Amino acid sequence: MIGRASRAAAFLSGLAALALALMISFDVLMRYFFNSPQLIVDEVGPYLLLVVIFGAAAQTFRLGGHVRVDLVTAHLPGPARAWLRVVNLAIGVVFLAVVIWVTVQSAATALRYGRVSAVLLYPLWIPMLLIPAGLLLMALCMIQALARQLRAALGPRAGRDEVPPSPEVR
Repeated sequence: MIGRASRAAAFLSGLAALALALMISFDVLMRYFFNSPQLIVDEVGPYLLLVVIFGAAAQTFRLGGHVRVDLVTAHLPGPARAWLRVVNLAIGVVFLAVVIWVTVQSAATALRYGRVSAVLLYPLWIPMLLIPAGLLLMALCMIQALARQLRAALGPRAGRDEVPPSPEVR
């Protein structure tokens, strides 16, 4: 279920990237030919960018696409790599939990004070929830990876190493 949700979020992220590109192109054409900038692009564009970034974060993690530097870890024995990955994933989940908490509190503050956008006057707490929603999905994917990695680290000595990206992705 988490895999399907992350794929759907990544698909929406792609659609948001396409919409953002079309909106910016439209704005450029309107400015250049008619000297008529489109304020809606300046207002909606950043929120579409939130969908692009945070919508694809979980699927990018599942595919193993986030940047990793393995200059040192590549030379460690398999069991050490396995336990280091467990520790890294656990720290990542805790970090995401803190960021999710803070961003939810920020959205709740926007809701409490009735903050709205400048042009379209929509409530700002709605797009603000895109950040914790995307990060929550990524945290769930990380928890799945942590469970797989922990099983590998505690399993037979021959199989103790880093677990590759999610098996259903390949």
